[in-house]
Amino acid sequence: MLSLPPEVWHLILSYLQMQDLKRLLLVCKDLASIGSRDRLWRDVGLSRHKLLKQDVEEELAMIKMDRFSRMKKIDIKDYVNDSHGNDEAQTRTIIRNVLQYSCTMEHVRELSLEDSNLVNIGPGLLTGCVLKLHTLNLRYCQLGKDDLLALVTNIHSSNNLKNINLSCMDLSCLPPHLLQAAAEVLEELSLNNSSLSVEQCKSIIIGVRNNPHLISLGMGGQENLKHLPTEMMLDMITPKMKCLELNGTNLTPNQMEVIFQQISKLPVLTKLDLTRNILTEVDKDILAEALSNVEELGLMQTELGEDQVESLLGQILKKQNTKEVNLYEVNLSDVDKSLLSEAVTTIQVVVLSCTSITCDQITSLLMAIRRGSRLRTLYLNQDQLNKVDPQLLCEAVTSLEYVYLLNTGLERKVVTQLVLQGLKSRRLKYLLGNGIRLSNISPETFHILSANLDKEQIEQLLPEYARAGVREIKLNNTNFTQVDIRILTQNIQNLTFLDLSFSKLKKDQLISLLYTIKNCKNLQELDLTGIDFGGMDLQVVKDSIFHVKKVLLEKNYLGKLSEVVLLKQCLQSSKMKYLSMHNVKMTYSNGEYCIHCEHLNSIEATMVFEMVRDNPKVKELIMTGDDLSKVDANLLSCSVSTLRSVSLLGTHLTVNQLSSILTAAAYCKHLESLNLSSNNLSGLSSHLLVAAMASLQVLGLESSSLTQEQCRAVLGGATKSSTLRFINLNLLGVDWSSAELGTLLEEAKKKKGLYINTY
Repeated sequence: MLSLPPEVWHLILSYLQMQDLKRLLLVCKDLASIGSRDRLWRDVGLSRHKLLKQDVEEELAMIKMDRFSRMKKIDIKDYVNDSHGNDEAQTRTIIRNVLQYSCTMEHVRELSLEDSNLVNIGPGLLTGCVLKLHTLNLRYCQLGKDDLLALVTNIHSSNNLKNINLSCMDLSCLPPHLLQAAAEVLEELSLNNSSLSVEQCKSIIIGVRNNPHLISLGMGGQENLKHLPTEMMLDMITPKMKCLELNGTNLTPNQMEVIFQQISKLPVLTKLDLTRNILTEVDKDILAEALSNVEELGLMQTELGEDQVESLLGQILKKQNTKEVNLYEVNLSDVDKSLLSEAVTTIQVVVLSCTSITCDQITSLLMAIRRGSRLRTLYLNQDQLNKVDPQLLCEAVTSLEYVYLLNTGLERKVVTQLVLQGLKSRRLKYLLGNGIRLSNISPETFHILSANLDKEQIEQLLPEYARAGVREIKLNNTNFTQVDIRILTQNIQNLTFLDLSFSKLKKDQLISLLYTIKNCKNLQELDLTGIDFGGMDLQVVKDSIFHVKKVLLEKNYLGKLSEVVLLKQCLQSSKMKYLSMHNVKMTYSNGEYCIHCEHLNSIEATMVFEMVRDNPKVKELIMTGDDLSKVDANLLSCSVSTLRSVSLLGTHLTVNQLSSILTAAAYCKHLESLNLSSNNLSGLSSHLLVAAMASLQVLGLESSSLTQEQCRAVLGGATKSSTLRFINLNLLGVDWSSAELGTLLEEAKKKKGLYINTY
């Protein structure tokens, strides 16, 4: 079958869901090659790199754009992850690079920079995105006043931009007429919690009135709306309106009634968010008529009277337009139990958490669900659940698809019963309760999270997991010290995924577990993070994980030297593709290894460079914050000569070491990317710097203390280079506005295909 033509494979695989396509890539090399082709990923918002759960840090340090190829949607969060402790300057470099790429590549249509620091990022880049993209998400972004002004000014003149999200940004500095102009041309405009003034709110609504194409408007948190004339609320609802966000606006009852009357005239509204509003004085019939016309209704923490709720539920039951409703913290305790259960079972997704519903109401609802309903997803985080008949609860839960039962006070034996019956259910796909998560990934495979299990639960659940054919189990934060470890080792033989992170085991239990794992031939992913490996024989550890594709051993008290030794041994494994320890990480992709090390001393770093030198499959090396000052310069040179990409960020390199590295780069034709940021390069020859650039595609020199003379030489070399695509020259203390440097910089920036970052 693998011999089928590529076109046939593309047709077959195009019908797969993203999750299924992901698993296909892990079957064998041939299918990984077929399934990785760009045609299958053009509409995927996440990068393949992240989708396969590989380490994103390679992307951060290499400053390369290859994996963006043909992606229509780019999300900066897939490439910048604060949990990895990225250097701020490096993060800004990546953001600039993403902006530049998004501005220039035709296939990119949507860009999300949510929660990014864009201060002094460059108005030209943001303006370019506004003029070129279809969708731009800047929610929670930090942006300078001038850059913000330039960005919003260009919205009206863009022929492409249809959707922009400026929520959770301070827009109070913007002239009202610019916001009006933006509202007149966009199809989707989100300005939630953006500190708008009364005049700005007024101008936006005038713009909305003049825009017959607007389908989505977010004005959540704009409390100044209530100071506008009531009649202006008529203009907030456009003929094509599909989504309206008015959460936390505290509009007057009259204003709300005008809006609701306009909503009632629409065929149907897809989404309406009224979270954290006081609606008790709004006419119940006007409210019910309008809100029952909404498919997705957000009423979280909204104040409603009993008669209003019952009127709304009656209209929902009558019209059956509603697909989703969130009633979180809305008091439903006095609502008729029959009306509540009948209305809820006509809706697909319902949030009833913290609604003070009584045991009788819950029982009535569960009985209605058991009889059959449209309900698919239920959030029922209520402490009254512990008073409900456990068997009724289990039967109702297992007839749904997604169920959330947090903070319910359920006894452990009831939770265990829920899981055991959930394993037998053909419909239940996801169950989340205190310490338990059941996820039905496919019709024959369950993913089970069982955290903080006690001895009785362990002994009851694990054999049932094995009998049910569970292949993926999380048993994190579980204390096994009082349990016969055989209950674990005898029931994990056929697993493909095992997570025991931060669980407690005695040393003899851990040894027994490792010997069992050694014989788990199907195991693909193993997480033993947080388990104390102190004093453990490294050979035993190595033998147990050698055949596993992905292994996490972070916070295991191994010590950096032990981690390096383990890395050296695991590089010999033909199966391991990912190894993550506290200071050392290894990934394997497309026949090449990438090694990432942090904060090693010179002895440990020397061992890593010897591995690189002696292993031709290692092509990418990232070292951050390591002390390389005592590593032999010739070893550095030999290692660099074998690599395609090198990042030595803040590694305390000496002038002699830097000279050896740059000399190797000058003579190595296959080295594409070199990052020497946060090292002092001021003592190097300018000629050597230029020579090293000759065949590079990417060069990182941020915070490298370059002199004015070196900067001139580097700019000249960048202009003449036939290969260089990106150079990072974010340097403190360099005056790029000076006559000579400014001219050279402008000349270099004019070169086609070259992008230069400077402060």
